[in-house]
Amino acid sequence: MEMLREAAPFLIGMMLPLLTMLLMRIIRLNHFKAFTSFVTALIVGCCVSLVAGELTNSLLESVMAIIIDTSLVYTGSQLTYHLLWKPILEYRLFKGIVSSAKTSHS
Repeated sequence: MEMLREAAPFLIGMMLPLLTMLLMRIIRLNHFKAFTSFVTALIVGCCVSLVAGELTNSLLESVMAIIIDTSLVYTGSQLTYHLLWKPILEYRLFKGIVSSAKTSHS
């Protein structure tokens, strides 16, 4: 159970790039990509700490739990974005640009 508690923020972070890309598309925050992804990871990290019951009466323990969960969420999101989501999306976007260029020249 303890392993799941530590793996859950990382696994949640793996889906976070999709939410961040959708959020950036709706709000048009293209110049603040890193800031938006970090703030989103911080919010999700706080929520994970709260749901896991890691927020206690001790301020130091609560802050450490939030830092650990946020770092796991952020690490998961950045790894999956750079290794999975970005290559897939670049391939689809490049394929769409090439196909639209071919149809416009025909």
